Amino acid sequence: MIVLRIVLLIGAALAAAPRIGDGGTEIPFEIASNKPLVQVSINGSPGHWFILDSGCAGPSVISKECAERIGLRGDEQEEKHVGAGGGVQVDVATLPDVSLEVGGTALPPRELLIFPLAHVARVEGRRVDGLLGRDFLEENVVEIDYARGRIRIRDPEGFVPAPSGISIPITLEGGLAVAWGAITLPGGDGIPCRLVIDTGVRATVILYRPFAVEHGLLDRPGTLRSATIGGGAGGETRGDVGRIEKLRLGSFVTRDPVAIYSRDTVGVFAGSDQDGIVGGELLRRAKVTFDYPHRRIVLEPYAQPGALEYDMSGLFLVAEGERFERIVIQSVTRGTPAAAAALRRGDEITAIDGRRSPDLTLEEARRIFRAPGPRRIEALRGGRRLRVTLVARRLV
Repeated sequence: MIVLRIVLLIGAALAAAPRIGDGGTEIPFEIASNKPLVQVSINGSPGHWFILDSGCAGPSVISKECAERIGLRGDEQEEKHVGAGGGVQVDVATLPDVSLEVGGTALPPRELLIFPLAHVARVEGRRVDGLLGRDFLEENVVEIDYARGRIRIRDPEGFVPAPSGISIPITLEGGLAVAWGAITLPGGDGIPCRLVIDTGVRATVILYRPFAVEHGLLDRPGTLRSATIGGGAGGETRGDVGRIEKLRLGSFVTRDPVAIYSRDTVGVFAGSDQDGIVGGELLRRAKVTFDYPHRRIVLEPYAQPGALEYDMSGLFLVAEGERFERIVIQSVTRGTPAAAAALRRGDEITAIDGRRSPDLTLEEARRIFRAPGPRRIEALRGGRRLRVTLVARRLV
């Protein structure tokens, strides 16, 4: 999961620049782990895949790996803890006067951050060349149509939301879009909470550890406890997984969503500046417009969305290899079907129900495990081949 919070303050502000797409520029995007990825040209180079990440609170980011491929070098590096995760320190550098082009439209020169994203790419199952963040969003109105796989960039001047849209006020806090919402626990009253709206997180909603502790959300009956829930710029993240009765953002209400209660003691999910994050699993149920200039987001819900489900195996999978062709078990949660099937961390899954890697991608494997039923698993452990049956079932 890409939850980027740059904890250092960037002293140099971006120069004012003309807005792009006065008539509305539409560009296609791909999606992985519920996150939109767009093609970005850097200093005239061929396109690179950047996550459009509203959780990238500082300048946009180019991965260290991408920078090295195209011969870019930043200034002196400084070791920092960034993003969600278990305490990974990364070397962060800055790169001034970079020209980006998105959807054929040139952006004003800007400063980018550089740090490694290879550990993020293995969680996404594909190369991640960078993060397009706050500096891009604050200059434009950006509409993400998840259903059509299109992003539209609009001029803020004269922008009027669609009559069917639900307009939700936001504040910009350190570059993050934060909205008031509420969660309702089964049989309980609504609990107000301040939620970051984050396209770079794949979950429905993640509630930070201080909020979870205050409201007694950890170790609740019926939760999946201390599971690996993702991996971000700061490393692996863990939490309990359960369901709440409903989640409300303005008048946008989602019933029976999956909720994650963070157990992280460092990083974003251990913070108390906000109470949690709404991520892509929920945002994909609507066309989402980020209107930072007018301090709002606009949601246009899609008709008849399906039920929100979670992994039913107990596995957290990542992808290894030059082309991310190897599906590897990162962790196995206790008391789950994967544990009953005696699968272990480090096992390489080579086939599920006869579908073999590399044709079987990480994204497809995760999708298979979001439905109940028996799954025939072939795996490698060291040099030994394994064949087991995993009976997937709803865990929350």
